Amino acid sequence: MRFDTRRSVRRTVLGSLTVLLVVAPVAGCGGPTGGPSAGEADLRKLAVGNYPTDPFDLRETYQHDGSTGKVLALTRLADNVVIGADVDPKFSHNVLASWLDSRNAEFSKVLAGAVRPVLDSNGMMFGFSSASSTRELPKSTVRDRSGNFNPFDGAETDPGATAFNVTVLQFPDQPRAQSAADQMEAADFAVAADQNVRVNLDKQPNAKAHWRPGVPSMAATLAHGQYVVNVYVAQPKPDLDGLRSLEEQVFAAQLPLLDQAPALSPHEIFRLDYDPDNMLRRTLHPRDVPIPNTISEGTRTSRGYLHYVDDQTTWKRLLDDSGVDRTSTASYGGLLFRARDAKAAAQLWSGINGTTTESVDAPANVPDVSCAVVPTDDVGVLRFQYDIPETDTAYLCTLHYDRYVARVASPQLIDAQQRAAAQYALLAKSQYM
Repeated sequence: MRFDTRRSVRRTVLGSLTVLLVVAPVAGCGGPTGGPSAGEADLRKLAVGNYPTDPFDLRETYQHDGSTGKVLALTRLADNVVIGADVDPKFSHNVLASWLDSRNAEFSKVLAGAVRPVLDSNGMMFGFSSASSTRELPKSTVRDRSGNFNPFDGAETDPGATAFNVTVLQFPDQPRAQSAADQMEAADFAVAADQNVRVNLDKQPNAKAHWRPGVPSMAATLAHGQYVVNVYVAQPKPDLDGLRSLEEQVFAAQLPLLDQAPALSPHEIFRLDYDPDNMLRRTLHPRDVPIPNTISEGTRTSRGYLHYVDDQTTWKRLLDDSGVDRTSTASYGGLLFRARDAKAAAQLWSGINGTTTESVDAPANVPDVSCAVVPTDDVGVLRFQYDIPETDTAYLCTLHYDRYVARVASPQLIDAQQRAAAQYALLAKSQYM
């Protein structure tokens, strides 16, 4: 990745600009550019530690790169892969979110090992897989890593649960996508050809499906333009009609989403925008370089964010009720939500606070911020934002400013407080810079 060689000069200028913005009073106005106005914090009094408070795009310039472009493409695809609620509200628990490309070994989680050569020979570009269940699966750290097909991340499944996994793969063109879909089905069927039975889906006549009588699961594959969609469903009982109906239900929810995200050419992947909605510039980003990552750094829709949330029912309601349309995460930094307006952001902040119980001291002089000590598992996607030690708890702070709600976390309380203060200052200054 290449970066602007003039950044040291820009930093010097911005450092002077920041002093002027925060310290010098401006005639006729207060707030972040001068003294605080009503309801505003005085940024000069915030204990931000060593964390930056200037918008990220004023500190660094993202340069397009092939590998990071693919990361942005994966994030875009995840925004358009179904979560459980898209299929049926009963699928309330997220089980798996996994990105796929030709270099990683995630395929055994979501596709039969026999199909890997098919993907390689047809030039699979990248893909994304997500799974949902009607019940929370056991929170065990033990996972099956044998390389055998296991679409739920190797976790033990609940025999009373109904669950599905949907995997979407992009290919260079429609002929190779169709060829891959046909060959994937043939390779998967051949694993137990003497036991498998072909199944037709009335509502998706182009899909190729099969099941093994007496087994409560079924798989189907369909080419949709340059995409291939593989759907695996499992129910408590080996009911063919029920399995077939669920397959059709998942396809019906998934295919229209792909129509909203036309397949990308290699050139388009290379030119994807790092921060199309000005979210990352407002997100606490302690590092000096932009490093897109499918989880820890990027912007996504609320659907894209929900792929990484265990309790999708609670979080989907919070995001929907407040009209959240974009979220962002920055490496080793913060998590940001953009709500419908300032009133909706306050509503979201209050709702999020209701998900935690054990309050701790909030940072001084920062309005509309709350902090809590939580189990490390409850930190969620923020756990990827810093090197969390092997402790049982972490400190999580949530704040809101205008139409934005932000969260930061840390293993140490004082660090979480400094992060929260810096995030508030950044949101305030982003309105004017």
